[in-house]
Amino acid sequence: MKRLFFSPRGHSPLERLVRALLLGGVFALAIVAYQKHFDHVIEQAEAEGTIADPGHILTGEDRAQVLGAAQDLRRRYGLDLRLRLGGTPKPPSPDDPGTVWVYLDPECRNSRVVAPALVASALPESLLNDLGGGHMDAACREGRSREGVLGALGVFIDALGHAAGRGKGVQHE
Repeated sequence: MKRLFFSPRGHSPLERLVRALLLGGVFALAIVAYQKHFDHVIEQAEAEGTIADPGHILTGEDRAQVLGAAQDLRRRYGLDLRLRLGGTPKPPSPDDPGTVWVYLDPECRNSRVVAPALVASALPESLLNDLGGGHMDAACREGRSREGVLGALGVFIDALGHAAGRGKGVQHE
């Protein structure tokens, strides 16, 4: 009987079995490596549109923190985060109701946080205006734009967590 071209060659059945298992292991490792690589490529492509920082306000560590927060928002609430620090603000599209926009005005006058209507209705009434106009603009005028943006993002995520907890009947202090 003729053997298949890919069947392992060995002198004993045990050697053929070991060779077949090793060959299968090589294929499995290659598949896992490609999967990890493409998962990383997809994450990088998704993250590329998350932060636009032409003025380099955020440090590398801050960017990693914001990307982690963006992944958490996507995983927990299905929301995408877009952070624009300076430049021309791109107005949120009504066709994209799952995106939270955070825009820092470099002139410290018109910073804003925009959330989808359903999310905004779950948050305290003036929170989004206070985060943009009060929190980020005030920090910007004091020369602490970085702290203002990170603080506003943290307050927004905390408020969203409290709103989600209220929806589930969890009491927060």
